[in-house]
Amino acid sequence: MVTRCRFANTPQMIAYHDEEWGRIKDTSQEIFESLSLEAMQAGLSWAIILNKRPALRRAFADFDMETLAQFDEDDVERLMKDERIIRHRLKIKAMISNAQTALAIENDPNQTNFRDYIYQMAEDFSETFNGQEAEINQAMAKRLKKEGFKFVGPTIVEAYLEAIGVYNHHEKDCFLR
Repeated sequence: MVTRCRFANTPQMIAYHDEEWGRIKDTSQEIFESLSLEAMQAGLSWAIILNKRPALRRAFADFDMETLAQFDEDDVERLMKDERIIRHRLKIKAMISNAQTALAIENDPNQTNFRDYIYQMAEDFSETFNGQEAEINQAMAKRLKKEGFKFVGPTIVEAYLEAIGVYNHHEKDCFLR
C-alpha cells in the first residue's frame, strides 16, 4: 500500500498530490495558473479550488496571461455572475492585475520569462536566508507585492512554493518525500 500525505484523501486530492503538487512547473503559464489558484484559495479549502478548477480555467482564459491581462470591467461583471467560479470581486480583479504584472515580467527584456523569474527569486531568497522558509515567504511576498501582485501574502507564498516544487513538504512517510 502506498503512503501519501494525509490531505490526499479523495480521488481528486490523490490525483493532485501524486501528479501535480510539489512538482517543478515547465512553463510560465503553469506558474501563473498555480499563483492564481493559490490566490483564489485564500480562505477556502483546496478541495473547493480543485472542484472549480475546470470552470476557473474556462472563465479565466486557461490562465493565459496575454488574454487575461486584457480583461476589463465588463469581464469582471460577467465573472461575478458566473455561478461556477469563486465570485469574489477582489480576487477576480487580482487575477486580472496579476496577469498584467506577470505579462510585464514575461515581456521584460531583462528577464528570461515569468517562470524563471519566480524560480530565480525563490533560489535567491533561499540563499539569502539559508533556507529559512518563514523568511523566504516574507521576502517573496514583499517583493511580489512591490512588483504589483495581489493576494500574495506569506501564507499564500508558502503554499505556492509548495505547489510549484520549491519546498518539499510531503509528510515524512509519504512516497513522494
